[in-house]
Amino acid sequence: MKRVYPVVIMVLLIFAIAPSASAIELRSSKSVRSMQYFYYLRYNKALEKFDELYNKSVELGVDNETLKMALKHKELAEKEYELTWQFGHPLKDHIQTLIHMRKAYLHIKEAINTLTTALESIT
Repeated sequence: MKRVYPVVIMVLLIFAIAPSASAIELRSSKSVRSMQYFYYLRYNKALEKFDELYNKSVELGVDNETLKMALKHKELAEKEYELTWQFGHPLKDHIQTLIHMRKAYLHIKEAINTLTTALESIT
């Protein structure tokens, strides 16, 4: 009988300390929203940077193969970005938009890295 009391006390403490399901859901919703906003902003800034780097690459005579590879990554990024809109605005709390927004950002980032590496090797 003496062993039952510590177990009961531990169970009660766990329920008292553990956050409720709604609190966990609210926190995860804010996290998803924050990450969506992060990737949305980063993608749009990276798109501007890509355009600048691409124009500079063309001016400096970067080879066509590298330019095609960068454009391929940009196209993949644009396709992923378009997929975010099938669930509504990319900044809504839909987890699928986060997945596609992140992929879009990673593709445009890879395109920028390709152009940056090519420009560094020229200059």
